[in-house]
Amino acid sequence: MGRIVKGVVMDAAYVLVHSPSVGPLTWASTAQTLEGSGAMAIVPSLLGVADARPPFWWSVAEKVRAAIDRLPPDQPVVIVAHSNAGLFVPVIVEATSRRIVGCLFVDAALPSPAGPTPVAPPEL
Repeated sequence: MGRIVKGVVMDAAYVLVHSPSVGPLTWASTAQTLEGSGAMAIVPSLLGVADARPPFWWSVAEKVRAAIDRLPPDQPVVIVAHSNAGLFVPVIVEATSRRIVGCLFVDAALPSPAGPTPVAPPEL
């Protein structure tokens, strides 16, 4: 996978995906800390994805894929999702042709292992 220093895979790019309910500043301090450790971190902005036409997952996956495509082609990628961005991880991984070496869910919703994932409980 690569050289690991203090739990950070040094040759990987960390793609920090914020929930569409909040903004990219959610990840600002984490990105700075990772970069201070010598790792690469990017925070694709998902602002405005709700302005797109449904289904919204396509817009999220496309924005993150475009950010990943700007990375060096041989660089491994770790997707790090926060909050409801966790629900988009499967489509983000599917949208990119890049090597994804890991997916981390930080206080994030987890997609169902199979079938549709409800975004809210039925009573809501």
